[in-house]
Amino acid sequence: MMIRSMTGYGRSEAEQDGLRLVVEMRAVNHRFCEVIVRLPRMWAYLEDQVKKAVTRNVRRGRVEVYVSVESAARQGVGFSINREAINQYLQEVKRLGEEYPLSGELGIKDLFMLPGVILTGEEELVHSPEQAAQRLLPLVEAAAGDLLLMRQTEGGALEADLRNRLNKVKSWSEEIATLAPEAVREYRKRLTERLAEWACDVQVDEQRIAQEVALFAERADISEEATRLGSHCAQFAELLGADESVGRKLDFLLQEMNREANTIAAKANYLPVQRLAVEIKTELEKMREQVQNVE
Repeated sequence: MMIRSMTGYGRSEAEQDGLRLVVEMRAVNHRFCEVIVRLPRMWAYLEDQVKKAVTRNVRRGRVEVYVSVESAARQGVGFSINREAINQYLQEVKRLGEEYPLSGELGIKDLFMLPGVILTGEEELVHSPEQAAQRLLPLVEAAAGDLLLMRQTEGGALEADLRNRLNKVKSWSEEIATLAPEAVREYRKRLTERLAEWACDVQVDEQRIAQEVALFAERADISEEATRLGSHCAQFAELLGADESVGRKLDFLLQEMNREANTIAAKANYLPVQRLAVEIKTELEKMREQVQNVE
């Protein structure tokens, strides 16, 4: 498996009875999973079903879903006359005229003012909740699948970049572990040379030097930090192949890795180790920028 990006775009459409139904999805970074649905007014009751269809493919990120109805046959006229409604109105008017002493005629202008006579594209598709769901939900599933494919493609690129950078961090941490004993030897050498300069003809106390070196070695011991850093690298690599939402876990691990690098740089007091710690911190920052986009 591979990680997924949180950004992406999905689209699907279908044409029926001279109308085109279009579903679009745009996904961006978000700490949690948030789905915003914008439906035609007549289909507002389908919002929960649309959200459930989206969340089957999305585990983290903000997804905006846009559903629109376009007129295909009438090329943008965007409405039609509901003759069935007109016939019902006229029948009722005739019936009322027979039952009550009413006068006057119902004109075309009057008819157009009555509810349901002029239908917009979205209203034409609303026959029943079941029919509306049968038309819309398959398109939502298709758009969500399209979105998922794009997120997986971008996730593959993210994973390749993160693994490359992780290998650098791992290599540098192993080099630090190798250099750690050298730091103690270098300190002993510097201490002996300085004492020789200051003491001139006075004999240097080797036992005292050994005590100072031992104290330095204890203070500058970075073996635990190097071990934890290596362990975090292994966990990070394992998560990159997990079939779950791992973005927040990866971000936490990077924070811990950065903390170990800071401690190593502060404790080592040895320039080659400090330089490597700085390189690690720089690479971790780049990784963290990438991880902000991981689902």
